[in-house]
Formats: sequence, C-alpha cells, structure tokens
Amino acid sequence: MDNIQIEYPCAGATYNRPEYGVYKYGVYPRSSVLAGQTRRVFLDSFATLEEAQAEYPDAVVASCCYQEPYLNHLPDDGDY
Repeated sequence: MDNIQIEYPCAGATYNRPEYGVYKYGVYPRSSVLAGQTRRVFLDSFATLEEAQAEYPDAVVASCCYQEPYLNHLPDDGDY
C-alpha cells in the first residue's frame, strides 16, 4: 500500500503555493546518496481539498511535511 498524503500548503525546496499538494512517501534506495532517508515525490496539486480527496480517496490529509535532505558524508574528526 502506498503512503500518499494530501498536504497544505503545497511546498518544497523551491516552491510554496496556497493549494493542496499530493505526495507519495517512501525511502530512498541503497543506490542513492540519500539512501535510507525519507523520499517525498510530488504527484499532483488541487485548488481545493475536496478535489484532491476525490482523486486520491485513500490519502491521508496532513499539514506540509517537507524537510530538507540531510547529507552526513563527512567524518566527525573535523580534519577535512
């Protein structure tokens, strides 16, 4: 089962719009530099919650859940 959410506002790293965004959540695969972190994929946007729920009836309604990706690829010793 997909983890699909309807979020308001529709926001990401480069956008913030007063509409309802639909996103699919999962985890980045091992082949990604973001492996193991939460993956959020934009699916669609709608002017009203009713339109979004009509198209995605099983989606969970939530506030915006966008988080910046986190890269922890440097050693902790500070010698870099």
